[in-house]
Amino acid sequence: MKVTQNGAMRWGACFWVYMSQNLAGKYVGAQHIGNDIWKVYYRNVFLGYFNENELRTKEQTVRLGPNLV
Repeated sequence: MKVTQNGAMRWGACFWVYMSQNLAGKYVGAQHIGNDIWKVYYRNVFLGYFNENELRTKEQTVRLGPNLV
């Protein structure tokens, strides 16, 4: 997925996950690890986690988290 100029990636049709403006224009990948938790990578560098359920519940942009707890 491509990171937009504001530093977020689009998830689905209308959800956004904010990462960093430093990644603007770059492509990142997401790996599903279970229970709607996704790991986000840039190349081979792990960036963080996000919970897909949080996106759908809050219906707003969420930030990547450095850990699951």
